[in-house]
Amino acid sequence: MMIRTTETATGNLATAVICRGRKGTGTKMVIVASDNRSIQEWLYCYLEAYTSKGYVFYMIENESDFSEYAGKTDTVIAFVEDIFFGKKTLGKLDYYHKVYTKLRFVIFSASKPPLNLAASYLRWSNGCYLSLRDGDKEIKEVVDAVFGKRERTSGSTVPAYMKDFVNEYDHLPDIEPHLTHREIEIIRCILECMTAKETASALMLSVRTVQHHISNIYYKFRIRNMVGVLKLALSKGIISVDDLLAFTV
Repeated sequence: MMIRTTETATGNLATAVICRGRKGTGTKMVIVASDNRSIQEWLYCYLEAYTSKGYVFYMIENESDFSEYAGKTDTVIAFVEDIFFGKKTLGKLDYYHKVYTKLRFVIFSASKPPLNLAASYLRWSNGCYLSLRDGDKEIKEVVDAVFGKRERTSGSTVPAYMKDFVNEYDHLPDIEPHLTHREIEIIRCILECMTAKETASALMLSVRTVQHHISNIYYKFRIRNMVGVLKLALSKGIISVDDLLAFTV
C-alpha cells in the first residue's frame, strides 16, 4: 500500500489518495471514489481479488483527485459513490462519462436511496450499479460483470426490487433535452406540487406564459406527462437527488 500526501490550504498534511495493488507493466487502474474511508474499505473487500489480475485501485476522496486519475490513460474503471459529487451527482457523472468515453463507470450506494433514483443510476451506468440493498452474492455478481466487461441490465440480472422501476425507465426516450433556465425553474415548481397559477405567481409570469413553457418542455422531452418528464430529467441530471426526495415519482 502506498500513501500520497498533499498540502492543504491550512498548511496541514492530508491523505489524498491511497493506492492498493502493485503497479507494473500492463497495469490497469481503477478509481474508488468516496469521501468516507470505511465505505472505501467496504467496497474494496469485493474488489481485492482483482489485484492479482493486473488491477491497481486508487481510493479517491475529492473531485480534483478524481479528475486527475480519471484522465490517466491506464484508468479503465471508476466506482463512484452516488453522493460523491453532491446534489449534481448524475449531472457530473454524465459530464465525466462524455469526457472519458473509454472509462467504465460503476455507481454504488452505501445507503438505501429511493428505488426510483436507484433505477436511474442502474440505467445510466448500463447496469453497473450495486447497493447495500443487495446481498453479498448480488454484489459479487455485479463486480464480476464489471470486470468481465458485461452489462447487467436485463432479465433476471436486475434485482427483483428494481424491476418495475427499471422497466419504466426503459420506456423513456433516449434523448438529451436542453432546457432553458426558466424551464428548469418551472420543473422545480412542479416538483413542489405547484399549480400553473401558483408557478406563475412565484416566478412573476402570466399563467399563459407558464403553460407555454410547459408545452415546450413536453416537446423537448417527447413526453406528454409530467411524471415521465421528471423521471427523464432525473436520469439526465437536470434535477437533483434533493429534488427527488421532495417529490417521489
